[in-house]
Amino acid sequence: MSIAWREAMCVGDPTIDDDHKHLVDMINEFEVAISGHIEHKKVAHVLLGLVEYTGEHFSREEEIQLKIRYPYSESHRRQHRDVLKKLSVVLGEYTSSHGEIRDTMIRNMSRFLKEWLVDHIIESDLRMRPYVLKMQADSKDAAKRKRMAAVEHPNG
Repeated sequence: MSIAWREAMCVGDPTIDDDHKHLVDMINEFEVAISGHIEHKKVAHVLLGLVEYTGEHFSREEEIQLKIRYPYSESHRRQHRDVLKKLSVVLGEYTSSHGEIRDTMIRNMSRFLKEWLVDHIIESDLRMRPYVLKMQADSKDAAKRKRMAAVEHPNG
């Protein structure tokens, strides 16, 4: 069963939200690859892509957390490292296993991916939303003050 993106999953930062949507798409692609007869070439391709993209996403997310002065960034970073380790281990196990063991492992991986993505976004990433929104509001206020100052003092 695929994951449906919902606006309630948005953290308010377009970069992070687009990343999350892409991760949902990748996990849904993984689901398609393992439904019925498992397409192992496609599974391997999607898993490798997930490991790479997840690492890139985590870097972007952690950078944004620093900008918004997110107080839970260190524990969040540890969660990210744990997931990357797990994905790397699974990718290694997948490439070295065969037959029913491989099929069972991949079906379990599907459950992990869905639970991790949804839980991580809902449990962890959505905690960033108030900090993201505050940063956006502060930026708008600063821009407004700058425009007003330019109107009041047009020559500097």
